[in-house]
Amino acid sequence: MEYRVVENTDIKQLAKAMSLAYAEEPWNENWSEERAVRRVKAILGNYQAVGLAATENGRIIGGLLGYVDPYADEDFFFVSELFVIPEQKKRGIGRQLLTELDKVLKEKDISVVQLISIDDNEVFYHKCGLEKDRVSVQYKRLQGG
Repeated sequence: MEYRVVENTDIKQLAKAMSLAYAEEPWNENWSEERAVRRVKAILGNYQAVGLAATENGRIIGGLLGYVDPYADEDFFFVSELFVIPEQKKRGIGRQLLTELDKVLKEKDISVVQLISIDDNEVFYHKCGLEKDRVSVQYKRLQGG
């Protein structure tokens, strides 16, 4: 298993791995290749974006994608995506991707990591040292949009 910073040539493989990860429970999402590639490119196009890949035999089997989110008195790092392909889950890959992120962020002098998670993943994130914030996510779907 190898962990490394992603390159532009990794975008299609990252998109494929993300699609596979979200095709299973509890998401059951059906990502087209085009939309998955668009998602990966959008995240990596953000301010001081970081992408990390977990690879095995040259194949991307997991990824972490996010960006620096400047705030009033310090910068945060927002993790937009953390995923592992289904057959590789429960092997510590997601945890190691977060550990690798910590190393990158220390070099950038960033000490706060944020992400949005579904309830199903809270136990995992807690084991990785993340705590539930007091902020809740609000949204609305526009009619006809």
